Amino acid sequence: MQKTKRFTICGLGIWLLGSISIGWAQDEPEKSEIGFTIQSGSDRSLDWGVKFPKGEQRDLSEQEEEQLFKTTIFPRVLRDANEGKEPEVWQIGFFYLDGKGTEADLQKAEAAFRKGMDIGRPDGLLFLGDYFQEQGIAARENPQERDENFARAEEIYREVLAEGFAVGSRYAIPLASAYLFGWYELEPDAEKADSILQAVEAAAPEDPSTLFWRAKVFIEQKRFSEAFDYAERAQNGFGAMEQRSEKDDQELKHSRAVKITAAVLGGEVSKIDPDEFLQISKESLGLTGRMAWSVPVILLGILLFLLWRTKKKWASDDVPGLRLSIIWISAAVLAAGIGFNIRLPGLDNGLGHWIGAILVTVITLVAMSIAGWGRYFGSDPLYRGVKPIFVGLGIIVVGIVGMQLIAAGYGKLYELVLGKGLDQQLVSLFLKNETILGMLGTLVIVGIAIPFYEEVFFRGFLYDALEKRWSTKVALIVSSVGFAIVHGITFFVPLLFLSFALGWLRMRNGNLRMCFFLHAANNSFAVLVGHFSGS
Repeated sequence: MQKTKRFTICGLGIWLLGSISIGWAQDEPEKSEIGFTIQSGSDRSLDWGVKFPKGEQRDLSEQEEEQLFKTTIFPRVLRDANEGKEPEVWQIGFFYLDGKGTEADLQKAEAAFRKGMDIGRPDGLLFLGDYFQEQGIAARENPQERDENFARAEEIYREVLAEGFAVGSRYAIPLASAYLFGWYELEPDAEKADSILQAVEAAAPEDPSTLFWRAKVFIEQKRFSEAFDYAERAQNGFGAMEQRSEKDDQELKHSRAVKITAAVLGGEVSKIDPDEFLQISKESLGLTGRMAWSVPVILLGILLFLLWRTKKKWASDDVPGLRLSIIWISAAVLAAGIGFNIRLPGLDNGLGHWIGAILVTVITLVAMSIAGWGRYFGSDPLYRGVKPIFVGLGIIVVGIVGMQLIAAGYGKLYELVLGKGLDQQLVSLFLKNETILGMLGTLVIVGIAIPFYEEVFFRGFLYDALEKRWSTKVALIVSSVGFAIVHGITFFVPLLFLSFALGWLRMRNGNLRMCFFLHAANNSFAVLVGHFSGS
């Protein structure tokens, strides 16, 4: 884990001069001249090499190379640096920092690197800051030494950034992330992380990586509106790049995720583009290209197998067993959940989003055909006079009003206790429609199809299995609580009220007719209110 963190904080493009390759002189060297090269190693150490004049090649031992640096190369670079020649005037700092050809001396190294700053070359000073940062990582078990080294690195990065060198962001951002997440035994400190990132932003105001990390800090600080704006700017910045690295692609995806997180936590779900949210969900599940077609096929096979097993159970017991009932419900939730995140090629957006619900509904219809409609929906005619119709309408109205009152009261209590409203939930994304046609499509799925298969599963298969094995009370309680839990803990209380009301209707009437009508009316009411009120 520490190794992973180390390369996270220090491997984000932190290489000396990108990958330093420094020649002995800027002009063509004389034939007798021996030069040198410096490159950053994989562990960010300095790899030194000897560069012979053209036409000359020698194999040197480590001792011979060290002697050559000490007697020839370092004295020459030191002489040129003292005379103010460039780039030796600041490159000499690497000799003092690494103890190559001379004794290591941090003060002399820093003095040389600062001369580099004066001629517009902050590379050496940034490498020195990175050196202190590395020392801090190595000293993470010693809090005082660790903190001193990290503070020294921060001071250097801030100085470079204050001079307007945007390249310093590549070094300062990983340091800010260490403070944000508490890596290397640091105490998590979002304020310090934000302070460093403010300095980075001043030097590179539109750098997408800087905007992305500030958005993450804002999330920690619960400044959700600012987090959304910064994440969106970061997303646009990464998206506008003509050539993106693999790291840039990852941060582009993470920027979209941070933006959605900020909108959800900030109670501003209306800011979220449903297509973008579903695209992210699809990518996270790997449902892209041809894979999008394979998932419904696999789910169809699973549900057909369960249907066959359930049919065998009906044949022997006249009711599906408890285990098979739970499998049915789990498969349906899985199918619908994945179906929401699939956009099938060639199909319009709405059908792609709801294909899971359609799939489960079709399989449920087949299952009901096997089980017999009369067992779950009764064999009596629907019209049995005017009075039953008014009684049914009264139950629906009372149920919806009661649901709204309980939901409103629960919402106020939820906001009082947790400090955020229920309107933050992502379910509202699926009820958001810009057109009448979209609303009608949602009404068919959310208002009719989903209530149908949920009633068959929970108050049909599961209720029957529980009632046969234990009792009616057990069937009512377990099926009602299970229904509410499946829909999420946040809405558990108001949905528990609805679930018990539906269970009571199942117990009183002996079938699912009124359960389905009340459930469908409640869901349809939510869709219509969501569309016409815009909430």
